[in-house]
Amino acid sequence: MAKKKLTFDEIMDLAEQYGVKDNVLFVSAAERYAGQIKIIQEMQESVAGGLLMKTVGSMGQEKVETNPLVVQLPKYNDTANKTLGVMLDIIQKLGRMTESVSGLELDLSDI
Repeated sequence: MAKKKLTFDEIMDLAEQYGVKDNVLFVSAAERYAGQIKIIQEMQESVAGGLLMKTVGSMGQEKVETNPLVVQLPKYNDTANKTLGVMLDIIQKLGRMTESVSGLELDLSDI
């Protein structure tokens, strides 16, 4: 089964429904994730300017090199995905459904 992609806002809604939105672990992970996403967006904007960049060597010669963000961007994406996984784990393991969603069956393993 294909996994459903959730937005940050949907995850925050889930956290509220499961009563962990104010949990210190969840808040810390959510703040870290928001910061990571901001950095990733800035990196993507920088890479959109071009995959190659000119640098000046120690002897004054110009070189054309690959933008180092091309290598770093997947690493930051992976880290953000892991942080998101931590947020979902906190919801699943520490959360309890509140009365407003008690009739809703939710299987977080499909997310």
